[in-house]
Amino acid sequence: MNFKLIKTKKNLNKNYKLISNKITSSIFIHLGFNFFKQMVQKNIIHLYNVKLKNKIVAIITVVEYKHYKILSKKIFYHLIQNPLIIIKNFFFLVESLKKNTNLKINKNYLHLLHLIILKNNFLNISIKKKDALLTKFYKKILKNHKANQLFLCFEKNNLKAYRYYSRNKFKIFNKNTNIIYLKKKFD
Repeated sequence: MNFKLIKTKKNLNKNYKLISNKITSSIFIHLGFNFFKQMVQKNIIHLYNVKLKNKIVAIITVVEYKHYKILSKKIFYHLIQNPLIIIKNFFFLVESLKKNTNLKINKNYLHLLHLIILKNNFLNISIKKKDALLTKFYKKILKNHKANQLFLCFEKNNLKAYRYYSRNKFKIFNKNTNIIYLKKKFD
């Protein structure tokens, strides 16, 4: 099978819809498509598609170290300019604010913002081969961004994410009440 990793700014609406449908806890659902589109177009968020026969089979979004805090500020300003979002999503946003933006990270870190694997497209390969394929793509992405470590966070109750990242030897480097922070260095 010939999987390809493609950095893109195309099909943003399709990518946004897949992210919104598959990761219901993503803040971008509440911020809206236009905000997501703007962040991708300004290279604050980098969007990668894994494709098989020109069909999206996985989505990976990342944020570089230099843009990690900028993204938080852009979200804050977007909410201030759109108070209706705050009112409609008050409880969700309060939970989101519990995420730790003061993590000890450096320029060698790349934030894995979203990972969506459309598993129906991977039924013909083993989990081991799928994981190896994604690892190969992580290394390419890290090289593109001059980094060597991925870090990410997810909710403690997300068992699928926990199993995937544990199986792939990501290490816990921070926790709070509801969120687990993981990292992994790639050579």
